[in-house]
Amino acid sequence: MASTFMGIELGKRGIIAHQTAIQTTSHNITNAETDGYSRQRVILETEHPLYSPTLSHPHQAGQIGQGAIAARIERIRNAFIDDKIMDSLDSLGYWKTRSDYIYQIELVHNEPSDISLRSILDKFWAAWEELANNPSEIATRKVVKEQSETLAKTINHHFEELKAIQNNIENAIIIKVKEINNIAKKIRDLNVEIQRALNLGDNPNDLMDKRDLLIEKLSQIVNINVERNEKDEFIVYIGSEHLVQGEHFEELKTVSNPKKFGYSDIIWAETKMNVTIKGGELKSLLELRDNIVQSQIDNLNNFTVNLIELVNEIHRDGFGLDGLTNRNFFKYIPKTNEQGLYDRNNDGILDSTAIFKVTGNKILEPKSKIGVRGTITFDSNKVGSNPITINYNENDTVEEVIQKINKSGAEIVAYLDHRNRLVLKATLSSDKNNPDFVIRHIEDSGDFLVNFAGILKASGNAGAYDWKNTNALNSLAVNENNYTFTPLSDISSWIDLDENIKNDVRKIAAASGTDTTGNGDLDVPTGVGDGSNALKIAELRYKKVMVGQYATFDEYYTAVISEIGALGEQAQLETQVAENLINNFKNLRQSISGVNLDEEMANLVMFQHGYNAAARVISIMDRMLETIITRMGV
Repeated sequence: MASTFMGIELGKRGIIAHQTAIQTTSHNITNAETDGYSRQRVILETEHPLYSPTLSHPHQAGQIGQGAIAARIERIRNAFIDDKIMDSLDSLGYWKTRSDYIYQIELVHNEPSDISLRSILDKFWAAWEELANNPSEIATRKVVKEQSETLAKTINHHFEELKAIQNNIENAIIIKVKEINNIAKKIRDLNVEIQRALNLGDNPNDLMDKRDLLIEKLSQIVNINVERNEKDEFIVYIGSEHLVQGEHFEELKTVSNPKKFGYSDIIWAETKMNVTIKGGELKSLLELRDNIVQSQIDNLNNFTVNLIELVNEIHRDGFGLDGLTNRNFFKYIPKTNEQGLYDRNNDGILDSTAIFKVTGNKILEPKSKIGVRGTITFDSNKVGSNPITINYNENDTVEEVIQKINKSGAEIVAYLDHRNRLVLKATLSSDKNNPDFVIRHIEDSGDFLVNFAGILKASGNAGAYDWKNTNALNSLAVNENNYTFTPLSDISSWIDLDENIKNDVRKIAAASGTDTTGNGDLDVPTGVGDGSNALKIAELRYKKVMVGQYATFDEYYTAVISEIGALGEQAQLETQVAENLINNFKNLRQSISGVNLDEEMANLVMFQHGYNAAARVISIMDRMLETIITRMGV
């Protein structure tokens, strides 16, 4: 039999249910502008009715309703949209970071402007042209000195600015790794709280919102995957390794890598394995530091080393007003000792020979046929891969053999210098296990590099030059004036005028000379009024001396600027695309999870009426009980 007080209980349940709904609606309204908040909804359900169909079931109307209860408070959220936003944030983090730093690189180049490196280089060449016309004037020589110093300082400044950007990126990587660890700890702590609440049968909606907001922040920093299917564990992966698993998280760590100029690798603190970074801000920062900015520094070094060596090469053949020759115009600092040896493995032992350039001792005619057959072998570009070979035959001309070398893909450039001698010159290394600007191996099975060009003493493997041999210079058929040791690293950081030129502009070798002994060396100046040597230096402006004789200095530097400009334009475009995607997905999520104040106000009125009605039920039941208790006269 139903209790006399059952009506009061029904009213009480109605009040409690509608009060919960009113509180939830108020919670929605007050968090309408809260970042990451998801709208919540109270699910009202009927209480279990009276009576259960059993043998003790009373003989009266059964399944009597016992009112309504607030069964649970749901969070309105769509996991599919969350995952799409997470992927888009990954892309946005990657491209926006890339765009921001490329813009800084573009500011370093400062193109187009009158104070850009390219403009200053034009003034440098113009000064040499003027000197060629007025070789005896001290004022003209001072202009060459001043323009050269300005060029050197501009190159120094470019290097310092690029290096500063690279160092800033390194600091940003370290900060981002710390941020990942902090976010992972917070997610771990929230997992613990959420699981405790779930075990008690509660709905920790606000805690889940906080966790999802952290997930979004994390997804913008690094590529992550989230697994929500496990009932007892919420898992966050970076690659195939879990960063957070329930109440446990794996810490990331940065460690210095000597092969990357001391810059950091990112590893798992426990396993010491490298972290697989495939997206987000962190991926962009690593690519910027190790590839894009380093490529800009490498290109600047390549530009500088060729400028120094080509100018010095011609300048050493010229004569100053004092009648002396064989002087460098730009300062040159080798990374080796006086014998060309250096410590490749950093173990304290001089174990390798490092030359940047070698010039043959024979004068060649570009169009003449070589009349010999054989195979030239250079070292491979990648450690462990096959050597690079170039076949030549009797009908090939000198020019054709040079083209074959330059098109072979070897990190060697061949050309004829201003005296038509064959030059082999090292370039940047594509494998950072090999040093830049080092000729690693020269071998010729035939006679082209031996008696024809005069670079090697003997043919075959026995006569090959190999950098791993500390006696490698003995295999060359030239003296010390015909090879140049590899320069000290980051040549663009220390380029400057030679001290002789700084102290006395009369020593600038504007004049050419003649060979009176027949040994191939110019030993007598042609006179103080001769500017032909200065003209040869000025003519470098128009010669294709960069990238295997395919570009002038200006064309090479223009290509470097164009490349970074194209990368910047792509990054800006991709950033806009990612931002549009995120905005579209966030608008879609807002339509589902966002708080609509008009709707919430309507719900508030509805639940208020429900609350008032439930209170009215209790009031009526109270009056009915009062009648029974006080007026029946019992």
